[in-house]
Amino acid sequence: MKTICLISGSSPEFLGGISLYQRNLIEYSKRNNLNFDFIWIYPGDKNRKYKLEGIQCIEVNSFEYPFLKEFNFARKARKIINRTYFDIISTHANWGYCLKGYKKKKNQKIIHTYHGVTYYFYKTHLNRFNLFKKLLILPSLLLSYFIEKPPIKKANKIICVSERVKREISELYGVKNNYTVLRTGVDLNKFSKHESFESRKKLGLEKNKLYGLYVGRGGYFRKGLDRAISISEKIYKKNKNYKLIVVGPDRKKVKRFIEKEFVIYIERGERDLLPLYYSACDVFYFLSRYEGGAPTLVTSEAMASECFIVFSEDSEQEIIEDKKDGLVVKEYGEKEANKILEILSNKKELNIIKKNASNKIKKYDLNSWAKSYFEVLKK
Repeated sequence: MKTICLISGSSPEFLGGISLYQRNLIEYSKRNNLNFDFIWIYPGDKNRKYKLEGIQCIEVNSFEYPFLKEFNFARKARKIINRTYFDIISTHANWGYCLKGYKKKKNQKIIHTYHGVTYYFYKTHLNRFNLFKKLLILPSLLLSYFIEKPPIKKANKIICVSERVKREISELYGVKNNYTVLRTGVDLNKFSKHESFESRKKLGLEKNKLYGLYVGRGGYFRKGLDRAISISEKIYKKNKNYKLIVVGPDRKKVKRFIEKEFVIYIERGERDLLPLYYSACDVFYFLSRYEGGAPTLVTSEAMASECFIVFSEDSEQEIIEDKKDGLVVKEYGEKEANKILEILSNKKELNIIKKNASNKIKKYDLNSWAKSYFEVLKK
């Protein structure tokens, strides 16, 4: 049996983001008897070793603050991989900094996955701040550059979750021949079309309301909550039956956005209920200012659930064609609100868009994606 060491920034108990990405790979390996043993290393509040659903987990006590946390965890994770042999080391995002100074062992493979580019992620945030704050945050751009650089030298293979990420990595660190694009897969067994009426009934939603949906645990600015609120305000002025369901963000951070009479706020939405929300709502807002994945996980889930999606142009979802698989917008005002209402009122056009999206995402199912990922490992 070969051992795969997974190194990322969150616990295997968190079913979202990179953690869910890795959990999906592990589940695929188990179902298909691929004969791998997984060790999961991540930063946390304490130092401990334990098992979770057959996964060997190593939690490493790390600093709380950004950058300090990454550097501190990298040093401790490097000690672990230095003293233990793993057939494959699979690092993700800026947690690949642990590879700096690491000497690869004989016959060992290193695979690194870029889920986005931290440098461009921070650059996006510069638009939020005044000149003084911009000057304060500028050093983070330099730090992010160095944090994500080590895997470029160490990894046998670099996986990019979109063409955008591949392009940005090439621009920052130079063009290499070991980059490959592998778009993230979606679990079509969990995410599919459900009857809107039944979904609303189970969620306690009214059958005659018009519902919008925003889902995002963190990074409300990057994920464009303010944009969803802006469009929703215009829709609400035209239709008082409209409600926007906001799932996930920290109440303290988004209080000024969600205190609207048309907003239904759910701080901790259960993941098992997400398929029902996608099916119950009339429109899903994906208005991010920066994303690595194209499609992202929530985009894939909403498409598979045949939910009409409104995308921001700068989220660059790549596989999406405007007015064919969804609606792509550049602005977030009355004009865009009118476009959304126009499509929602045209059932024929609406059903074609939703069906096109559903058919397209079937090419990116979970099994096909995981199979391709493990083929990369074998090579």
